[in-house]
Amino acid sequence: MDVLSYRGPGASGGVSSALVSAWKKQYGANTRWWFLAGDSLSVLDRNGSEHVNFVTQMDESVVKGHYRYCNEFLWPLLHDLPLYASYSSDDRTSYRRFNSQVAQHVCFYGQSNTSFFVQDYQLALLPRLMSGTRSLVFWHIPWPKDVPAEFVDQLAEIARGILSAHVVGFHTTEYATNFMKFVAQNLAEYSVNTTKGLISQRPGRGSFALIEQGTVGIDQPYVLRPLTPLDAPPAVYTRVVAKPLGVDVQKWQDAAAAEVTAAVTGRLPDGILNRRFVLSVDRADYTKSVFERLRAIDQFLESNAHMKGQVEFVQICGRSRVGLREFDAYWDLCRSFYIHLDAKWRTENWRPVRWIEESFSGDELATIYRRATAMLVNPVRDGLNLTAKEFAACQSADAGVLLLSPGAGSWHEIGNYCLPAEPGDVDGMVESLSRALSMPRSERHARNSLAKLKLEGSSLDRWSRYFCRVADALRAEGAPTTEERKAVSQ
Repeated sequence: MDVLSYRGPGASGGVSSALVSAWKKQYGANTRWWFLAGDSLSVLDRNGSEHVNFVTQMDESVVKGHYRYCNEFLWPLLHDLPLYASYSSDDRTSYRRFNSQVAQHVCFYGQSNTSFFVQDYQLALLPRLMSGTRSLVFWHIPWPKDVPAEFVDQLAEIARGILSAHVVGFHTTEYATNFMKFVAQNLAEYSVNTTKGLISQRPGRGSFALIEQGTVGIDQPYVLRPLTPLDAPPAVYTRVVAKPLGVDVQKWQDAAAAEVTAAVTGRLPDGILNRRFVLSVDRADYTKSVFERLRAIDQFLESNAHMKGQVEFVQICGRSRVGLREFDAYWDLCRSFYIHLDAKWRTENWRPVRWIEESFSGDELATIYRRATAMLVNPVRDGLNLTAKEFAACQSADAGVLLLSPGAGSWHEIGNYCLPAEPGDVDGMVESLSRALSMPRSERHARNSLAKLKLEGSSLDRWSRYFCRVADALRAEGAPTTEERKAVSQ
């Protein structure tokens, strides 16, 4: 099984980072990992050497247009924040061309019996474009609850792309349900069986091929063909599953127990790991609600004067998608409010918020997680939020408290053991912070023990083994029988 993702194994954080461990442990020695490195398509051939090979240079204008379409349009739309969505038909064309070029090179160099594991919404058209291949999709961000009418066509194109895969996995049941609901309401050529989680093309109904790979040669210009009816026979049904990405609990435990290195302490305020602090680790992204968090901290200090000088808030926050208007504006907003907070509350010997823009490796974060009094994770909408799981996995008997937003996908797994932190409810976040900082050790330990049990039950190892088994089954699976197609339609 080959892996196809926008971000490669060297990327920090997110699904790609977690996928590295699964890829090394579960996938066979001949497995390759295709990804974008700068403006070039690259492939990591394992074969013992894990050597990265250059495949092709992507057209710069196509890469930039694709990037804008993903981040200025698809990202907010898929996170149920259409007010931030900025649509460009030219960028949509670049998105299509990008996917088409990747598909052609992968198919050209691929092996006929290879199945593909596609993850990242940036590559959503690949399953449809790689004709004759078998693929699985893992959708690593939310699927929206509601889609504005003016954007249904654009999202229908994405849905048709991934419906050419044999299995589509989501982090949560909610996202899977949202997807099936969207298909049932907007893609008339498909039949949806929500009870069984199966979607199939209706017999005798054509679909639409927005792009066709056709017979374009590997050394020829990449073309975009017009909308044309596709009278293909019914596709193999697509199974929709909820399979949240897990973490390697033991790995994080071991990393958290390691000694703190100078590389970590040198980038943190002096002595902070030996004081009480509330941790947050984010990018400056409006989906993460960093600004709302800072407002809650301000109100917390207003309501809890006795905590002044007793606790600090450590915000590890890097810039996100530099050069895109909405993200740059959000960064400026958060930085400005942080400066305001610091000026308002700081004393000669104490600062309320420690703003850190430098990044930390997973092992370095583990030692910080272990020593935090609490962690505040309050996105308005987040596909999963692995940092919440990582924090829980790193705790010891003297556990910290996790404050988590119901808007995070991980809430569906471990929310019962956390304190709520809804970004739209500042008073509620203040109350949760007060409770977290006064929670008895026995309750902290009990909550964390239950969260760890849940994480161990849906571990990274189990997640990867599931998709490996499916990939193996696809290689041996024939076309569905008439009875199976009837079952899907019922």
